Amino acid sequence: MSLLKSLTYREDFDTALEYLSKVETKYAPKFNLVTAPQQLRDLMYWAYMPRSAERSNYLNTFAAQCWEVPDGEAEVLLAKDHLNAIRYVNRFLREANRKLKDGGYLAVAFDTAMKRRLQYYSKYPRWLANILYSFDFLWHRVFPRLWITRRFYYLCTKKVRKVFPRPEVLGRLYYCGFEVVSEQYIHDRYCVIARKVQEPDTERRHYGIIVKLKRIGKNGKPFLVYKFRTMYAYAEYLQTYVYNNNSLQVGGKFKDDYRITDWGRVMRKLWMDELPMFFNVLKGQMKLIGVRPLSNQYYELYDPEVREKRIKCKPGMLPPYYADMPETLQEIQESEMRYLEAYEKHPFRTNWKYFWKIIGNIVFRRKRSQ
Repeated sequence: MSLLKSLTYREDFDTALEYLSKVETKYAPKFNLVTAPQQLRDLMYWAYMPRSAERSNYLNTFAAQCWEVPDGEAEVLLAKDHLNAIRYVNRFLREANRKLKDGGYLAVAFDTAMKRRLQYYSKYPRWLANILYSFDFLWHRVFPRLWITRRFYYLCTKKVRKVFPRPEVLGRLYYCGFEVVSEQYIHDRYCVIARKVQEPDTERRHYGIIVKLKRIGKNGKPFLVYKFRTMYAYAEYLQTYVYNNNSLQVGGKFKDDYRITDWGRVMRKLWMDELPMFFNVLKGQMKLIGVRPLSNQYYELYDPEVREKRIKCKPGMLPPYYADMPETLQEIQESEMRYLEAYEKHPFRTNWKYFWKIIGNIVFRRKRSQ
């Protein structure tokens, strides 16, 4: 049963939201406030209080005053508005990074895309909710991102209500130099506490359908691999975060990887997401058969001897994983070592053998990565 169906089976919005709060925070870390600065403990104390004029007054006053601290000296910052209403989110997060001292904390809140979807499907019949949410999705999620419609959106929208999937917000925080230490719903809004750990990334991000991901190539030289987008924007910055909180499942993939979109899961199942890798093959950065190109974070999980052996040859589009179908990270490394050792002795014969074994598993036995 999909998450959306699970939510809409609930009797009302409040019941569905309670269920959603458990699902979205299933693997979220919980920060120990006992060791937090007093300023942050006071802030969270008031945030947990029932909604009232006194609570609102405290939070608004705190948000206004904390931003008056000189750059590099703030210990705790609270966003003056929820992120959905902020036009330039990355600019805001960069400013927060500049204001905070090293190790300082930023508290933000926003409505997740799943909550926005839930508001429609818990209120209207499914056929009507499909229509209304589709328009909402296009207007508040697609239009603000496309250069051809962005100005029109902000010209027509008096109050910005952009939609952000949870993985995108978390990824933006890491992109802007933060480490997420806590996620949770407070009342009906998703709240995140992040700690400043470094300066913001300077690499410009794009929302295009084709993404370029940094991978480890031959001789350890990084290169950009082309793929169709299957994850939410900025999700690539969450690889270490997801690994630390979700761990690995059978096949070496991340367990319950919430970074992947619904369309992305379909594309991965049909192998459509990896078709742009042919550009890397044509550019001489990859070959048809070879070990999978890994991100630096995933590469560091491998044993030293396997890492050393991997970078002696180009990575490939069709990895030995599909020939052996290993289940654990250790088995994946053993599978790759068998291929690499055989390839060193007989390159053509090894690739020819693995090609037909991989094709047989994929086409005839319907083997897929999880």
